[in-house]
Amino acid sequence: MKIRYALLTVLMLFMAAQAQDIFTLQGVHSSDNESAFQDPNTLEERIVHYAAIIEGLRALEANTVYLTAGDHTLPGPFYEAASEVESLGANGLADIAFFNATGLTANGIGNHEFDGGLDDFARMLAAADYPFLSVNLDFSNAQVSDGIPAIELGEDGASVADNAGKVARSSYVEVAGERIGLIGRAPADFFNVINDPDTTMPGVDFVGGRNAEDNQPLVSAVDMVLEQVDILEAQGINKIILLDHAQDFTADPLSADFLRGVDIIVSAGSTGFMARAEANGPFNNLREGDTSGTFYPTLRLDSEGNLLLVINSDQLYRYVGRLLVDFDSDGRIVRVDPNSGPIATTEAAVAALAEVVGADVSAPAAVTETLAALQATPTIQEAFTVVGETDSVLNGARADVRGRETNLGRLAADSTLWYTQGAFADNRPDVALKNGGGIRATIAGPTITRLVIDTALAFDNQISVVDLTAAELIATMENAVSRVPAADGRFPQVAGMVLEYDPSREGISDATTLETPSRVKSLVVTRADGTEDVVISDYEAQGDLSRMFTLATNSFLLTGGDGYQSLSAADAARGSITTEIGERQVLTDYITGVLGGSVSLAEPLDNSRIIAVGMDGEMSE
Repeated sequence: MKIRYALLTVLMLFMAAQAQDIFTLQGVHSSDNESAFQDPNTLEERIVHYAAIIEGLRALEANTVYLTAGDHTLPGPFYEAASEVESLGANGLADIAFFNATGLTANGIGNHEFDGGLDDFARMLAAADYPFLSVNLDFSNAQVSDGIPAIELGEDGASVADNAGKVARSSYVEVAGERIGLIGRAPADFFNVINDPDTTMPGVDFVGGRNAEDNQPLVSAVDMVLEQVDILEAQGINKIILLDHAQDFTADPLSADFLRGVDIIVSAGSTGFMARAEANGPFNNLREGDTSGTFYPTLRLDSEGNLLLVINSDQLYRYVGRLLVDFDSDGRIVRVDPNSGPIATTEAAVAALAEVVGADVSAPAAVTETLAALQATPTIQEAFTVVGETDSVLNGARADVRGRETNLGRLAADSTLWYTQGAFADNRPDVALKNGGGIRATIAGPTITRLVIDTALAFDNQISVVDLTAAELIATMENAVSRVPAADGRFPQVAGMVLEYDPSREGISDATTLETPSRVKSLVVTRADGTEDVVISDYEAQGDLSRMFTLATNSFLLTGGDGYQSLSAADAARGSITTEIGERQVLTDYITGVLGGSVSLAEPLDNSRIIAVGMDGEMSE
């Protein structure tokens, strides 16, 4: 495979030398920015550097298309503070204002744009000067509240100007007389990572519907993408970009060998990112401590043997991706400029880019003014309150909390168990379960502020307590580790239990009850009264599987989110109780009260509660 890609590179260079009519396009891209305008630990104003780099890249190449591939927003302090700015007036509208100010061409729909519910999404869509693209989401029956702008549906293959502020399957943008086709795809796991979608997103479904058991699409998006390719090609468009919010796991991958007519895939939602091996000034110059997962761009062949480039960038406004490519007159990519790759959104990178441009590079005034207005709101001002201190970095890195226990994951789980055992004295939980996907940031320390807690626990879910049978608990923990080694949001952070599992065995997800474990080798619960209960030993369930356990978790998982159908079924069967306060305040109270404002948890943890073992039963590194 590597040899084939090397030969392709040589062939590309040869074709570039021979081609007559060359069109150069700069693709500027990002994804998963999630309202992370300012670093909660260092207070670095990433959105300002990000916007400056966009401006600098446009100065270098006039033929530019600027794209994002989903997860514009995420509930959290800055998302919520927009409602306190008079010129914005609602959650999430600061994000849209930033993208409008930086001249975004189009966004491929992710899933976090919907975390605030369909009404929030509809407001954001109506305010956008660009389209939101998705072939596989059906909004034709979407229901918004009175007074909320209706979700407008655009026309397939129409211009981005005509589809601005609308949901469309595809659009095109004209650059220097050339039309560039754009198609979007939302993740196949969409309805598993949306909080209670039947309630928060009434009337929205996959095109063709979804399986009631696991919320997966009944119809593959592959043919939907190809249908849009045909619509665009019928207009003479021979340069097409797919914005694919694929996630780390998807049941419906849009692999290159399934596609035709697509030249570039902007891939989003995944862990890790691409970069070339050597930096050249601002280009491919990574932030300290960052490493590339693979080469930028990754070369693939489509179903007809044509070259297809796959690109991505890191998340949270930390980088801007840049792809500079030459097309021949037939729309084939014939050269990739070696200065393609990620650009860190740091002050130093902005200065380095300014040297290349030969002029000052700065963010538009609308960006700096909007950020200043957010920073002045009561929500953000209060967020600077100091809660405590930590002697270790509390690790909330996406790649870690979705694959192993971390000290921040343990702290969040311990706070959940502590609070609910005190709040519900008549039904004290035995165990607590947090999903790794619910932890959104690292707390670097040594100072812990409300801002870093609110950012790390951005969703601020309420905490729910539910009774489970042993068989339902087995199904719960099997789902928790079912997608390892994929860095999936369902991976557990726990309190009150110790779990050993073998990721090489078959994973079982979305089950409501299980009598026979698969991956879980052992599961030992320490009940609220201090007694030990062995639920699984050596891959075999132990004892009466109808005996009950009480579990504390977040309200998102209780609705079946992240595949936890066992919790939803238990709630339907026996009901649940829910806290009035959210998980942010619970963690704050735990740090200030129980820990006296001082956190001391090593990273990595000395004695993990979640242990991966190999086929031979030994612990895996």
